[in-house]
Amino acid sequence: MDSYDIDGFGMLESPKPPYNTNPKPTSPQPGPSEAPTSPEPAGAPEIPPVEVGNPVQQTSTSVIGNNNETAGGDLDKSFYKTDLRGAVITTPEFVEQLARAGVQGRNGRGIQDPEALERLADKYVAPPQLLGETPDGEHDTAFQILTSRKVLFLGAPARDCGQLSAALRLGQELRQEEDARLIVREELMDPSLRLHHDGLLVEHEPAAVIIDLRGASENDLQTVRRSLVEFSSDLWRYESYLILIIPPGSERSFEDSFPDRVHLLQQPPALKVFASHVGRPDAHELVISAEAEGQLEEMWPPKIKAIADAVRDGTDRGEQPLQAIQRALEREASDLPSELRKEILTKQQENDPEWLAMLLAVSLLEGAPPQHIARASDQLLLHNKIRPPEEIPPLLRPSPYTRLLRLPDNWFDIGRRELLPSGFGKQVLRHFWREHPDVQESLLTWFGELPRSMREFERGELEQIADRAAELAAEGGSKIAVSLAIEWATTNSGTESGGLQTSTSQSARYRRSVAVRLLTTTATDSSLGRDVRQQLWDWSRDGNADRKLLAAEVCAGLGEAFPRMALTRLKHLANGENTDVRAAVLRAVRQIGTEIGASRFLRYLSEWFHRASPARLSVISESVSSVLTDHAENIDTDAATSFWHHALDTMPPEDLRMLLESWLRAATTLRPDERTCMVEPIVQATDCTPLRIAHVDYASRFGRPSLDMSSLRNDPVAELVDQLWTRLDEVDPVWTSE
Repeated sequence: MDSYDIDGFGMLESPKPPYNTNPKPTSPQPGPSEAPTSPEPAGAPEIPPVEVGNPVQQTSTSVIGNNNETAGGDLDKSFYKTDLRGAVITTPEFVEQLARAGVQGRNGRGIQDPEALERLADKYVAPPQLLGETPDGEHDTAFQILTSRKVLFLGAPARDCGQLSAALRLGQELRQEEDARLIVREELMDPSLRLHHDGLLVEHEPAAVIIDLRGASENDLQTVRRSLVEFSSDLWRYESYLILIIPPGSERSFEDSFPDRVHLLQQPPALKVFASHVGRPDAHELVISAEAEGQLEEMWPPKIKAIADAVRDGTDRGEQPLQAIQRALEREASDLPSELRKEILTKQQENDPEWLAMLLAVSLLEGAPPQHIARASDQLLLHNKIRPPEEIPPLLRPSPYTRLLRLPDNWFDIGRRELLPSGFGKQVLRHFWREHPDVQESLLTWFGELPRSMREFERGELEQIADRAAELAAEGGSKIAVSLAIEWATTNSGTESGGLQTSTSQSARYRRSVAVRLLTTTATDSSLGRDVRQQLWDWSRDGNADRKLLAAEVCAGLGEAFPRMALTRLKHLANGENTDVRAAVLRAVRQIGTEIGASRFLRYLSEWFHRASPARLSVISESVSSVLTDHAENIDTDAATSFWHHALDTMPPEDLRMLLESWLRAATTLRPDERTCMVEPIVQATDCTPLRIAHVDYASRFGRPSLDMSSLRNDPVAELVDQLWTRLDEVDPVWTSE
């Protein structure tokens, strides 16, 4: 989406759709279809969990067999198979066909990977007065403000000048120059977010916290102003820093309230930014030969990067480098919307709706097989009450490939099935939305129906549908993203049960994956994100089963980058009793715990104990057991002790038993000499208080009035229980006072 920074830091570009780029038309592969009203198959098997937040994505989702690439699978590798009884079996190809959550495709958000920060910092071209010292020494750089004040307000002349990337580069500079332990992370501005050390700062975990206020309301900004004074003192105590990206034009008001803490971003040298992205040793000579220095100098890094990407794309297509940069700059200077407007008017006057529908279908499904684009075009025609070509007798019907050839080659690459220049597809859809309001309703209906009526889409196509929907939401507001997500996630089971039930059938998972992609993309957008996150919050507390299940899977996709935000919503979702929702919540929590590490997971999960229902406590126990079984050796003692403090303060003894047993069984996966690190935090959390010691003692008997250790002779947990009792006796004031 346009609101993401794409600049000299190179962190926020959307991934190219992983489609087949074979210029030969592919053959359609029949796949199972589901009419909009058909029920999910009764007793459909549970689909294996999809790695929603997995940042490692394959380059292609097509299935290769018999030397043919098909749209969905080969004749012997269909997405659905049946056993001897005719029951539907989920195949790995179907799981791969599902769309993936979008947040991981947009790097540079949430918690940062230190190694990635180091690599990307090498490419970043710092603007004047961001790092180091100023030439005159009279004004502090942004980095100097941070180190001396702990707080920085980062502004820029316009909305998209690379503010987030500059903030990340400052965070990396802090790690290099001030504290290598520093965690660089972005937090999202939520109604529940307050500038307070609880939730934002962690003992023994110094952080550079980045909050983007560009989409914040005036109430949000007032909240920040009111709470910042106290929070600033907390930053010193926690050895942490705060970078606030402020809306353009607000620098004066923040400077008046917080003198000497505001920095206005400047433009870095344009030639250096271009060279860092185009990846050519002759980048400077190329710009000089094209006489493009003046044009580039007027641009901010996101736009320069777009030019560099267009040059790389052109040379990949066989253009000479000089021709490629000239064409890229000409397109930037030309009025593509004006050319598009004229062409649309011509086709309307010629009464050629098929050309217009094909253009929109290509813009939605760039890179997809021709038959998919043609079918989508036909459906759009139907939504506009126009007879599609498929109703013509088959022998008279042009092939999908032939129909695509009608698009002009200066706009359309038939081999790649992509509009030219790169990014023009987004402009086509947004142009229609802006200038043809009469088609908005049919466009949304078309978007909503496609995942229901076309079951043979590959993962990349589903993801592009979601991403294009996000582009429309950027034009029409968050309600578009929310309504489409609801459309895709609604199941017949949910409708027929009045919202009490949901479905995990293949068809339901297929559609819901697109909704997950859409919401994980828009939930982190600086303009749309607040409303989308509020909707997820509302569903987590009072939504029907379909929407709760959708919210849980969205939180799984967001959790690695934004664990606080995701786990806050999962905490409320964990109170529900629906088995499908509960299973999704447990998968999400386990996934997040594995992604962010055991110690950080325990710190975030400590907030779950307050007023916890039995269902939520059960999720705590099961998720902790699962995460610690694989990562117990990496637990920080302070994090574990704090976690057990919360548990002992809030959990009834019976519920405490389940958590303690899970914890000790996870400890048995460690070497015998390492298991003490799992027992000691429990002991320290008692604070030598007799009541807490009694609770731990009772819970460690696992429901027995007295524990006969011989009954657990072959169970490795028995040794840990004995060790725990010994340590409890050593700290019990009743015994130590005698």
